[in-house]
Amino acid sequence: MIKSRANVGQGPALRPRSRADPHTLEMMFARIFIAMAWTAAACAQTVCPPTPEFTPCDLVFDIPSAKPDQPIDLDAEFRSPNHNTGAAHAFWDGGARWVIRFSADEPGVWDWRLNGSVAGLGGKEGRFTATPVNKTGWLRSANVHHFAFIDAANPLHVTPHLWMGAMVPGFASMSQAQWQSLVDTRAGRHFNHLGVTLVDESAAGNFRSPEFFHAVEDKLSYANQKGIIVDIAFFGPNGLMTRLLPARDDRQKWFTSAISRLAAFDVTWQGIEGWESYPDGHDLLKEIADYLTRLDPYKHPRSTRANVSSGPLVDDGWQRYRSYQTADDQIGAIEQQEFQYPAVNNFAADVKDADTFRRRLWNATADGQYPSATIPNEQAANEMKVWYELMQGTRHWELEPYFDIQNGRGVALEGIDYVIYVEKPGPVTVRLEDHRYDGRWMNPATGQSVKIKEVKGVMFTGEPPDPSHDWVLQISREGEKASMLKNVRFTSRENDIQLQDIETDPEKIPFDVVEPSGDTLSLAAPGNFSVNVGVKKKALEHMMYEWTGEVTVSGRGYRIIGTGANGTFRIPAHIARQYPAALHIRLLGMNALGKVYVVNRNVTLTK
Repeated sequence: MIKSRANVGQGPALRPRSRADPHTLEMMFARIFIAMAWTAAACAQTVCPPTPEFTPCDLVFDIPSAKPDQPIDLDAEFRSPNHNTGAAHAFWDGGARWVIRFSADEPGVWDWRLNGSVAGLGGKEGRFTATPVNKTGWLRSANVHHFAFIDAANPLHVTPHLWMGAMVPGFASMSQAQWQSLVDTRAGRHFNHLGVTLVDESAAGNFRSPEFFHAVEDKLSYANQKGIIVDIAFFGPNGLMTRLLPARDDRQKWFTSAISRLAAFDVTWQGIEGWESYPDGHDLLKEIADYLTRLDPYKHPRSTRANVSSGPLVDDGWQRYRSYQTADDQIGAIEQQEFQYPAVNNFAADVKDADTFRRRLWNATADGQYPSATIPNEQAANEMKVWYELMQGTRHWELEPYFDIQNGRGVALEGIDYVIYVEKPGPVTVRLEDHRYDGRWMNPATGQSVKIKEVKGVMFTGEPPDPSHDWVLQISREGEKASMLKNVRFTSRENDIQLQDIETDPEKIPFDVVEPSGDTLSLAAPGNFSVNVGVKKKALEHMMYEWTGEVTVSGRGYRIIGTGANGTFRIPAHIARQYPAALHIRLLGMNALGKVYVVNRNVTLTK
């Protein structure tokens, strides 16, 4: 017997719900009607009532012969009005109940066809209608370092997305009421992402059960209804996933079910929390990426939650945005010049006060990163609101780190938009293209602004109105931006954004490695690092440095083992599978104009 369930966010079909608002009752009666229709007629042509785009719709099956919690050979192919296709796999939902869940990303009539070896179901066909909503498509990375919604029916229809996220600890143990209150509060301040960990230590006892997932689905649905995308790390840090699912067969079964259940919601994937805390995190994430490739027909953006950086995984090819958890601007700024795909950063994991939070927020912006932060208090949340309202008025999807500034850091679309953060008030100089501009100083704690009377020519020099706190300087051509929104497509640059060619020629590198001076390092006493800048030039007065280490034969990727011109290496013990090991040290140095240089060194690493 085939049944149906639409708008899964309202809860599983015919399952008692605590919410009894009129919309819920209306949908419940619709589900009952459709279920009765399937009982009466095995070949009904519509299995869901008209369902909004991007909203999960379920095909529900009673299959008594199937073994609970064991994969079965049953999926459905869905075809859009424009003949785009996608497939969704069946998952167990308790008892004899199995579900195929799908979300339409085009309005109109969709056809579906069942495939598989389950007796009596292979070859069944049907259709359902997706109604239009005010959303252009699923989220994608775009324009090298940014995000956009892209219309599946018309890929030229691109809507920029200004990612602003908050991390949510304790997601698994939150009640629905607590979650809804948090979602409402964050949505009221423009947050459009919430980062959660699906399975933490508190959920280790029931993370396989349908009841666990029902609670998750209700939370995802409520957030999506409020316009919030949920960023999902599947498991917590420190080896939790491999403790709960030690064998690959266990992981394959669990991920097949979990992704089949959750992919139809508006989500991004963030792998495992603290991937660097897993000795085999590199290989585990490639395994998870394989499951996502096979089971996520919507191609939601993929990354992983990092203790520091997901940059070491870029070369594996499966990431579509980079994830950071660091307040060290050297890491974010240098890797933004080295890697494609957008970057999101939880720069405030250890922050307790709004003042520190705000300064890290704007410095991360100058690095080119989007915020996805732990919120210490509501004052900090309001400072994110101020950030969003300023950035929303820019061509944020074209802004890139800009370096021709004195006493400030910022991003710009040259000749159109300049957003400069002045952490330490004093005289500020910004080189511009030769136009007339609108200008203002904004207090990033309150959003209050002081207008600048006139900005014109190729140079701006000025001071903030009040030296007692940090400021944001915005210089822009507001009239030109309004015209561009009407006449210019997603990108306005004559030439596409290009990643720079990192300088490797020893003759052109302006610094030397002083330490390590020997050929051996030890985990017991990792040793010091230092550099010496041999050429005295203004661009070299404010250098940034990132030191990475990799044991190539271990296949675990590099780790960031230091930052800055000098310090002590921090080398994780599981960087190698066996010792002694050949450690490849890579030093990236970036000057004040954004030029990146690299020096390589090989040493032997012992315990």
